[in-house]
Amino acid sequence: MQQEMCLFRGFTKEQASQALALLSQEGGAFHTAFSPMTDSMGNLKMEDLIAALFEGTPLGGQALTEGQRVVLMAVSQKERAVTVMRAIKTVSENPQDIVFAMVTQTALQWTLQEYIDHVSEEHEYMKTHNPAEDPDMKKV
Repeated sequence: MQQEMCLFRGFTKEQASQALALLSQEGGAFHTAFSPMTDSMGNLKMEDLIAALFEGTPLGGQALTEGQRVVLMAVSQKERAVTVMRAIKTVSENPQDIVFAMVTQTALQWTLQEYIDHVSEEHEYMKTHNPAEDPDMKKV
């Protein structure tokens, strides 16, 4: 069974439980865990944070409930990330305002706070810019 971890900020326990229930209905060879981001995680490197969560190491702290809602997904397949996103959007109000990101190799070297800042900035940029008008995006 393939383990996945999703870190979230700004969601209730009920929303997380509902999203996990939707994912379990999908079936497949995935074991997905959700973990709230806490105030004690901000300075941890993503690599260390994810490893600790997979190992079940208690990290403590208060869940971050304020600010922009963010979901960071440590999943191995883009298709699976889309499935996770759909489940979370289904149980959320204003899903277009949620910042979603897959944890990349580069991001593993950043702290949680650095990664949140980075993906939040990208999210805001994409909300106000049309990729079709960006010459660099046309190459992609």
